[in-house]
Amino acid sequence: MKRLVVSLLFLLLLICCTEEYKLSVEVTGNGKYEVAPQKSNYEEGETVTITAVPDSGWLFYKWLGSVSTNYNPLFLTMDGDKYMELVFSVPFEPSMSGDWDGIQLPFTFHIQQALFDSSLIGTLVGPSPNGGNLEFSVTGYNRVSVIVLNCIKPGYYDILYTGWWVNNTWIDGGFTEAGIYYNCDLQRAGDSPLPELRQPFIPKEITEQKRDI
Repeated sequence: MKRLVVSLLFLLLLICCTEEYKLSVEVTGNGKYEVAPQKSNYEEGETVTITAVPDSGWLFYKWLGSVSTNYNPLFLTMDGDKYMELVFSVPFEPSMSGDWDGIQLPFTFHIQQALFDSSLIGTLVGPSPNGGNLEFSVTGYNRVSVIVLNCIKPGYYDILYTGWWVNNTWIDGGFTEAGIYYNCDLQRAGDSPLPELRQPFIPKEITEQKRDI
């Protein structure tokens, strides 16, 4: 009997001394979140799942606060009070088109990114000198001060464009292809958020011999 009383007291002590923590979530942008399980307090070590649900026309961007990540859903281990900021954003899908001066070869960039100051994906499309179209896969980022475009197409040299925004209509920069740098300033094309190429440049097949410009 004495052993049973001691065991019950020990169990009661464990229950009374279990730590409990709170979870708070703040939303930036348009959207909501779902929490499972949904409680006012969570026991220490308990796993909580938070799922971001953007409104129509918006995208999930990232989590900030106690944990910074872009995973969705987010799995939290409650080892303390948690504060999370859920950030939604409007998709940024600019296009850039214009002649590559000196060659008059029209190209168009199609860029997609969650925010202006973030990473991007897209394509670079234009006519081949031998007919048909060239299409490069583009990754990189477009920020307040700098834009970087990595353009890749099998069978062609990779193209890296790096530029710096001089103002909101002009970028000072250039392309690097197979170790050779081509100065290519960019100017905004019409109403497009991105500018058009102003200096001579043309992509080269790996089998081609380079010519001086």
